[in-house]
Amino acid sequence: MWENDRKKSIITNVLLVLFIIIIVGVLLMAMLRVRQMNIEQDEQLSAIHVQQQIEQNAARTESITAIQDEYAKDLQTIADYVPGIVCWGDDITAGNYGYLNYPYVLQAYVNTYLCDIYNFRSTIPNADEFSRLKWDDYTVSIPVVNMGAGKESSYTVLGRCGAIPYVVAQDFVIPAGVEPVSIQLRSMAGKNVTPLTGGNAGINNVVINGIEGVLSIDSEAYNYNSTYSYSFTRVSPGEETPVPAESVIQTAASDLYKNYIHIVFIGTYGEYDTADNLVQQVKTLLARQTQNPERFIVLGPYSVDGWTASSYQLDAIDTAMLQAFGNRYINIRKYLLGDGYADAGLKETSEDSYSISANAVPPSFLVSAHSTELNSTAHKLLGKLIFSRMESLGYFDEIKDELHLNETTKQILKDEPAYFETIIKNTLK
Repeated sequence: MWENDRKKSIITNVLLVLFIIIIVGVLLMAMLRVRQMNIEQDEQLSAIHVQQQIEQNAARTESITAIQDEYAKDLQTIADYVPGIVCWGDDITAGNYGYLNYPYVLQAYVNTYLCDIYNFRSTIPNADEFSRLKWDDYTVSIPVVNMGAGKESSYTVLGRCGAIPYVVAQDFVIPAGVEPVSIQLRSMAGKNVTPLTGGNAGINNVVINGIEGVLSIDSEAYNYNSTYSYSFTRVSPGEETPVPAESVIQTAASDLYKNYIHIVFIGTYGEYDTADNLVQQVKTLLARQTQNPERFIVLGPYSVDGWTASSYQLDAIDTAMLQAFGNRYINIRKYLLGDGYADAGLKETSEDSYSISANAVPPSFLVSAHSTELNSTAHKLLGKLIFSRMESLGYFDEIKDELHLNETTKQILKDEPAYFETIIKNTLK
């Protein structure tokens, strides 16, 4: 009896242990299954998160690419229509030392009304989502290049820009070394030219027969009919090279600024026989403009050969220019005698009254009473006039539309009506 009870107890305990083991096993399996499911869920969530990150990064990258594309589009619009402005002329364009010049003034207007108000960030609807972007780096520029120099004849200016090149007047030999050699030059049109007498705008370095070098003046005489001695110095040694007469002297500016809008102001110091001849020279210079060739500005001389000329002579030039270039021609003399005088707010002096009666530029616009060179007051007016004329002719329309400048301008003027005038005034002090 006792042994049977003991056997039953052992069997019961064994069964209990087996049951416990089974229960524990089932629980362990359940726990492992739950853990596996958690791991799988975590992996799925991690994969979803990674995918979301990939998609977000792709979307962000796509958005940044779209932003860069929009900015590139803005830059391309400028490159297509007004990549820059180049001002060709003599010392009137170059400006007198200590005085403003109209290309500088024009640059101030271009910067103030077109470039500096460009706000690319404001054109991006979700710009705040791209805090890492340096929005200040998204800028635009339209350079105004001053290519005026000295009391140069029209043919000298035409040679500097490569429209009617300089040529070698007599045979000479370029030495093998880098020592200077005397050289005579003239215009391909057969006219005398005097580059480098008032600056190096667009001259050096020059290329003659494929050899690069520097053109320089050896000596200068200062009377009106003076001749100038020039020398050529190659920049690196090579073989001795004979150069025949009529060889072209290619200036540095020959291939520069051809896609820029041209502003032409030549003729103050000759050389032309008739008004029509001067018009043809201007057209020859303008022909080098390869992009938007219908967009240019021509300024008319207000003196001839550096001296005050008769109203009849200047009227003939103005008439020929107006017929040739229409509203792209600006009659400087008439403007300074009329609206310009009022725009400057000048009080008429007796000397001014005398000049106005003779249809000559008033002394109040000149560097001195006996000079024909314009002072800062006149150049401020010309820079503004040129900008306004270009604007009225629609030269900036595409840029304003693409860069949303009209909206920006309206907002600026709404908040601060005198904003632009104040900026210009401070810039041109």
